[in-house]
Amino acid sequence: MYTTDEWNVGKKIIESLQQCGHEAVFVGGAVRDYVCKKEPNDIDIATSALPEEVKCVFKRTADVGLAHGTVLVIEEGIPIEVTTFRTDGEYEDHRRPAEVKFVRSLEEDLKRRDFTMNALAMTEDFKIIDLFDGQADLRQGLIRTVGNPLNRFKEDALRMLRGIRFTAQHGFAIETTTFKAIKACAHDLSYVSVERVTAELEKIWTSNNLYTGINNLVKSNLAAQLPGDYPYAHQKWEDLGNPQNVLVCWAFLCLLQDQPSVLELARDYRLSKDAQRQIGRLVAATQIRCLRAFTIEDLYHFEEDILIKAEMLSQTLGSKHEPIPKELLSERKKSLPIQSSKDLTITGRDLMQWFDKPGGAWLKETLTQVEFAVLHQKVENNAEKIKEWLMNESNSEV
Repeated sequence: MYTTDEWNVGKKIIESLQQCGHEAVFVGGAVRDYVCKKEPNDIDIATSALPEEVKCVFKRTADVGLAHGTVLVIEEGIPIEVTTFRTDGEYEDHRRPAEVKFVRSLEEDLKRRDFTMNALAMTEDFKIIDLFDGQADLRQGLIRTVGNPLNRFKEDALRMLRGIRFTAQHGFAIETTTFKAIKACAHDLSYVSVERVTAELEKIWTSNNLYTGINNLVKSNLAAQLPGDYPYAHQKWEDLGNPQNVLVCWAFLCLLQDQPSVLELARDYRLSKDAQRQIGRLVAATQIRCLRAFTIEDLYHFEEDILIKAEMLSQTLGSKHEPIPKELLSERKKSLPIQSSKDLTITGRDLMQWFDKPGGAWLKETLTQVEFAVLHQKVENNAEKIKEWLMNESNSEV
């Protein structure tokens, strides 16, 4: 979240541009959040200055998007994006304009934005510039496009998914004409890259109004255009509440399938290998919990966070098993003699010394046997006790 320091730096940047004869204002989500009395996640500035003119005004800058007029200005160690007023040329692929034209007019810049609530601007002394009644729409909790919604969505199909995401994040409703336009243009979502779609979905996953977002995805026909064939229309989404967790929502989407496949989910949405691994573990733990209580091996195998999330998901999915409070689950996990093989007080080197044998398959097998014995408290996790147990009581052939 941005604080007073960031706003003050932004104000100084605007004043510096103005002193050089350029117009400059705060724009975008930061202004929307300011009007709604929320701390913004980022602060953006738009200016009449061309990128090379911006770079002449400030000592420390970085080129982060010169083709689109964006220069990163670093003042007092704080980076803020400064973008030249622009208007977009013709859109050729329902996603990107064929060209970007820099303009000197703030109004022309604001006209190209997606929704009225995002087309607000603000001066350095925090006076709102509202050319499209964005404040009125914010007060009414309405998401409305700037200008003709069909044109806006034909230009950039991702705007439709962004609109749905805003309903989930802010609890707003989409204005009737705008919503009809989304339904009419829903098939154009196929022009948007999977990576951009995934990024928008993950913002819905972490929103305060998850079911609102999911419900609007379905009603707008956008769900039918998403990768794969996943049960977004399933009634269980309403039971999930607002976990505000990406891992939980991906796992839940997978588990709602008749035959859950984490591999297919990860492939369809281009998820990272690490995300695939984490989702796989949560799906596996939830499937176990839906069938039975967690065993000592389950508590040992899965991380505490996975166990707690799996317990919650299993109950949401309708498990008939008695729920376990997360505090009790955490206590059971922590009470295990060891949490991983790294906690063992012996190593393979100890075993080779004790049995005077070189390494080999027997070493891994014996360590696994010791790990199992310690976990089930057949032997204390003490090197001497383990040695005595192996020498006198183990039936293993080592």
